[in-house]
Amino acid sequence: MCAQKRKTRSDKFPLTLHKTGQYCKKIKGKIYYFGKDKKLALERYQEHASLLYRNHHSITGKNLEMTLKALSQMYLQHQSAKVQTGELTARHYSDQVNCLHKFVNSIGQFVKIKDITTLDLHHYKRQIMQQYSAERVNLNISVMKAMFHWAKKNDILIEIPNIDAVSRNKVEHQQRFVFSSEQIQQLLQLADNQMKAMIWLGLNCGFGCTDCAQLRWGHVDFTRGRVVLARGKTGIMRDLPLWSETVKALEQLSYQEGELIFKTKHGKPMITERYVDCGATKKYSSTNMVTTRFSRLLKNSGLQVPKGTGFYALRRTAATMAARSGDPFAVQRLLGHANLKMATRYVQDVSKQTDEVINKSRDYLLSIDKH
Repeated sequence: MCAQKRKTRSDKFPLTLHKTGQYCKKIKGKIYYFGKDKKLALERYQEHASLLYRNHHSITGKNLEMTLKALSQMYLQHQSAKVQTGELTARHYSDQVNCLHKFVNSIGQFVKIKDITTLDLHHYKRQIMQQYSAERVNLNISVMKAMFHWAKKNDILIEIPNIDAVSRNKVEHQQRFVFSSEQIQQLLQLADNQMKAMIWLGLNCGFGCTDCAQLRWGHVDFTRGRVVLARGKTGIMRDLPLWSETVKALEQLSYQEGELIFKTKHGKPMITERYVDCGATKKYSSTNMVTTRFSRLLKNSGLQVPKGTGFYALRRTAATMAARSGDPFAVQRLLGHANLKMATRYVQDVSKQTDEVINKSRDYLLSIDKH
């Protein structure tokens, strides 16, 4: 019987199966992910391996030979890994995929980076302006620019196209709907315990759908009467006081230590995101029961509100009430926004002002017009 030939190191499959289900490779101390399909992952690895192993000097002058398709695939692979670690939402990743698919098809899949001209970028902008709203156009431009900035920052590209020549559109922000005190009282009278607590959190803390869906009992300090929760979109931590009405509404719910506060009747999260296989591609799908249940409540209330009004209008109402304080920094802290970047560098602590803003908002909300 012949002895079986011993496999050499070169015979081994070069990728490792990560606990996330993706095949990965550690290169120069950094883990790169190549997807869950073994064959496709190997193809992606072989396509990008030479570039990933190169040092800074060896790619100088040659990096622009990379095609736009190859760069976009590499960038999206990096973003996909961030979804796995919770650094990026599946929704935003889906937006990036769609935006870059549009950009690559407009410029050309196999166009080399060095051949992308400023006129090409302007032509791309004109194309999307004919199809999308100003906000959507800005999103497409931002994702495109983010890809090139990422490539340059990580030494994948030494030079990038003249992306600064393509500016974002100016968006005129129109007056948006906010709830009146009477309308809020009517909603609270009809709402069940869960929705009532979410409404109070929307008004008290400026919480949106995702904030409520991610809120756990461990985030709420009933002794101090405060909630501590980072805003997922910006990562900014919020430590906010709770009104007595908010605390009372939360106390009406079933307490389960460490668990989500708000769940569906089947015990599932209020918001779920996933990708559905559609042949060779995957389609993003999400379920938002906060929005669904609030829309149902609005309909049952009979309130006359603009079409499209949803749970997020409560956050807008909270911001409007808080803005009456005249302190933009306190409002920023309340909403967990990353605006006023330069100004906030000089602000040390606005927690006291934030507390005053929130409590003044309560007084306004519960006030009764005697006229």
